[in-house]
Amino acid sequence: MNTITKEELAQNQNAQIQNNIENQIIETSVKQDTVSPNAIIIQKKYYRDCDHLVREEQEIPNELVNKTEEDVKEQFPGWKIQEYSPTEIILYQEFDGYCDEHYVAREHNGLIGIYHINEQGIEKLKEDTEISTMYLPEEDVEKLKIGVPIIGRKNLYNFLEDYE
Repeated sequence: MNTITKEELAQNQNAQIQNNIENQIIETSVKQDTVSPNAIIIQKKYYRDCDHLVREEQEIPNELVNKTEEDVKEQFPGWKIQEYSPTEIILYQEFDGYCDEHYVAREHNGLIGIYHINEQGIEKLKEDTEISTMYLPEEDVEKLKIGVPIIGRKNLYNFLEDYE
């Protein structure tokens, strides 16, 4: 016959109570990645009609700092989040039509003029540069008289840098 002392009974009861308490504890700490104040947003815009992908980069707006991925989704309806991290958010959306990065560089009043081309192919003078065609090689002047098509702001800046 096994005899349990009062002391052993009390220890068993305390152990059972402690075990019950430990089993009732539910962990509620959830780590969510939030947007850092030095994060960047990259917007990728795909234009179906001209088949161009335009990439724009911007600093994170103050209202998105310390926000979650779900908060970002709410802030950018219609956009797909391709990547999300505390330091970089990449968004993607497709559009019908043409992007607004179609240009033609041509001679205009002795300078290199930059023309914007709309969806209908109509050119509109955007600006005259300060680059004179007077000192350019004859071959470049002939190309500029016909018009040099340029797609993308970056390509436009690179084109103009070649003549500065």
